[in-house]
Amino acid sequence: MVPLWMYPLAITLGNTFVLKPSEKVPGATNIMIDLLKESGVPDGVVNVVHGGAPTVTQICEHPDIKTVSFVGGNAAGEYIY
Repeated sequence: MVPLWMYPLAITLGNTFVLKPSEKVPGATNIMIDLLKESGVPDGVVNVVHGGAPTVTQICEHPDIKTVSFVGGNAAGEYIY
């Protein structure tokens, strides 16, 4: 649900959006991406990457990514911080 609060504002303001869904339940994200494509959002505007902690590290350390938000427990928040 949180990406539905965030990506519309991000892309409306001219940004791209990277979403890393839970590796345990990525199905809803895949459906959302299919719906975005169907609605005309160009490729590369909303992007999905799959993976665990190494993927999170790459997102957090990438110089072009300026903001990170997450949903998860304390361990995830401390890792990202």
